[in-house]
Order: sequence, then structure tokens, then C-alpha cells
Amino acid sequence: MPDIDSRSTRLIALRNEGRHAEALPLLQQLFAEAGQTLNPARSSYFMIMLEWKFLAEAYAPAYAALQAERDAQIQLLLSGQHDFGRHDSRAPQAGNTFGRRSRFSLIAEMNDTLGDARSTAELFAQLDTCAPELARQYAWQALPAVVEAGNFALAQRYHRAPLEHLDMVNALSASLPLFPAPDTAPRLAAELMNLVKDVRIAAAILRGQGQAAEADALCAALPAGLANDAMRALAQRELDAPGSITAELVNHQMAQEQQDQQT
Repeated sequence: MPDIDSRSTRLIALRNEGRHAEALPLLQQLFAEAGQTLNPARSSYFMIMLEWKFLAEAYAPAYAALQAERDAQIQLLLSGQHDFGRHDSRAPQAGNTFGRRSRFSLIAEMNDTLGDARSTAELFAQLDTCAPELARQYAWQALPAVVEAGNFALAQRYHRAPLEHLDMVNALSASLPLFPAPDTAPRLAAELMNLVKDVRIAAAILRGQGQAAEADALCAALPAGLANDAMRALAQRELDAPGSITAELVNHQMAQEQQDQQT
């Protein structure tokens, strides 16, 4: 049997050539094998799901196949199989810096590709009823979908205090740049993005429960509480247009790389 790298290369070639009907069964085979692999590597899993996203956008049967696989993964999760792949609990997961891949995360990612946030919200509501410990574990990932579905009471029960990490972000700003050098993790920007996400979700919950004034006050409290003008401006842009921080990071790193090439 050809190794997974050669099959992945062939999969990409088939998709690029528009041979979608040949690409889909190969993609499904790679996915099925990843689900049976001991301690599957995050990198191989990421490639498979990215290729499925590309194929689903171009080929309706791939979209339908992803829906069917999503439903199968939901049944596995509800039957108690919480992790994707097989795991040896007796040995450390050498080389897998991301640790175990939760099946809920996989399902949520599939639903993002499918544009089906309601499925994520409904699954989370089921876990809230039958496995509240799991629901608490996955709440950070599920809450945007729960809010989008309009289940504000459920979201309120799991949402943490929105400004809980404000002091930590301000403390980090004393020693870390918002826009670090290329190939350096943007720790401060990432923490700021998480803080804004918490506030945005909390504000949506408040508005959904008829508390618009409280939501506006919370959104005003975030920039007001930040330690410097650069973070205030970036947080405000992220509140107004989610994704702004990521775009700013990409633009900054591209500009820095171009400058480095010219020197």
C-alpha cells in the first residue's frame, strides 16, 4: 500500500485537476485510517480536514459525505468515545504537542465547514443534559454556536466572567509586543483576541436576554480597562469586526518579512 504522504500528494493533485469523484474516496480512506491510528499526529489530521473543506466547496457529493461523517462522529461521541483516534494511556504522546484530539472539536470543525452551527449547538445541549462534565470541557468552543442558535440561557450558564483575564492581558503587555517578530508566537495578541471573544459572547447573551444597555456598557468597559492605546484600538476593531486581530497579525508579519528581504 502506498504511504500516507504519497496518497496525500495524489489527493491534492486529483482535486487540483478537478477529478473530484476520484479524490473523495481517497479522502475518506485517509480520514478513516486517521481515526484508527494510535496517537494521530495533528499535522496529518489538519491536512485531511483542510482538503475535505476544499473538496466540499467544489463538489456537492463531498459536502454530503462530510454531513454523513459528521453524523457518525456525533454518534461515536454520544456512545462514550470522546477522543478521535486511538490512544495509549500508558505512554506519553511523543511528538504530538497538541495532545489528544477531542471528537467534539472534530465535529465542531466539520460543522464550521458545513455552515451548520445549529448542529454544534444541539450537540452541546445534549451533552449539557447527559454529560455536563464534558459540556464544561467543550464550552469554550461551543458557545459561539450556542449564542448563534439563540439559546442564551444555556450560554449564560457556561460562560465565564467576560473580563476575567483583563489583568493578565495588561500584565503581559508590559513585557510582550502586540506584533512580535516573524516565527515568534503572538502571545499578547492571542490573549487579547480571547478576551475580546469572551466580551463579545457575553454581550450577545445580554442582548439576547433584553439587556442591551448592559451589553453596551460591557463593550465600553473592555477598551477602557486596557493598559495602552494600541491594545484599545485593536480590541475595538476586533469587537466591531471579528477577525481583525488575525488580519493585523498577518499583515504585520508579511510587511516584516518583506522588509527583512530588502535588507
